[in-house]
Amino acid sequence: MSGQSEGWIYGSIRIRALENRLVGKAGLERLLEAGTMARCVGVLRELGVEVITQPETGAFLREPTLVNRLRAAYREALSAAEDADFLKLWLYPYDCNNIKAAIKCFRRGVDARELLFDFGTVEAERLLHMVGHDDFSELPSPFREAAAEASEAFARTANPQWVDLILDRACYRAMLYAAEQSGVDFAVRLVREKMDLTNLMICLRLLRMGEGEAGRGMLENALLEGGTLPPGYLTDLYEGGETAFWERLAYSEYRSFALRTGEAGGSLTAAETAADNHWMQRIREARLIPYGAPPLIGYLLGSEYEVRNLRIVMAGVEAGLPAQTVRERIRESYV
Repeated sequence: MSGQSEGWIYGSIRIRALENRLVGKAGLERLLEAGTMARCVGVLRELGVEVITQPETGAFLREPTLVNRLRAAYREALSAAEDADFLKLWLYPYDCNNIKAAIKCFRRGVDARELLFDFGTVEAERLLHMVGHDDFSELPSPFREAAAEASEAFARTANPQWVDLILDRACYRAMLYAAEQSGVDFAVRLVREKMDLTNLMICLRLLRMGEGEAGRGMLENALLEGGTLPPGYLTDLYEGGETAFWERLAYSEYRSFALRTGEAGGSLTAAETAADNHWMQRIREARLIPYGAPPLIGYLLGSEYEVRNLRIVMAGVEAGLPAQTVRERIRESYV
């Protein structure tokens, strides 16, 4: 995919205009300063967000509003150019989470509907039917094989971690394959870097658990394959202990992740935020590319971050959290 066609040029121009509608840092501050959910809803409307309310009562529906916002972003990006269909790879994590929840709930005799995203490449009701009949033949590969394996493993062991492990690997494998098939180097690099950051967080969590040699075995089982950091490098990080973990990363391409985590206090929450912000740094490189596939990817992932930040802010306001506490949880914005 060259990204040089007239369609990509037109699509890029269209997406650049849409970027200006994303809610960035200034908009998030306005929402924080609103103080109440009622005022937040008013600010959302002023920011151009279509607000969804309950028809009978007029009550604000947060999740439907945010999902509708994200669905609109995908619709715009996917229709921006003929070759944009590969962007659906960013929907695979929603499929993955839905399959996980459906399998765990079914085996426990619990209704999974409230836990599923009405979003992804597979309809939630269709997925529930597959899980209920233990027939995953209609799922796209590699989810098809992974879902069957995860369902069997959970039935045999009752350990939900196996479900997560098996399906996470399948999800990232599917994402990387779709990115490589697209021929868009920017997409491939983003997927691989996301895999690296996920592996680094797995390593850090196991270090904090203090499992020693058992943790090394857990790490080897959990690592995603296909990132830029080889498995041997990651196991060496684990074996060196946490101090060496951060020291080595400070001299790697993940320097900003290490430094930002330290600056924020070093907690797992701080590390998760730092990892997301490091990835956003890479995503924002799309803003320097005039046309082609990268601007569409940047807009789409920028929309994902926008919705995540809106959820963080509104949940914080609703819970009455101090504004500074909420600010510490907000991720960097694309705009």
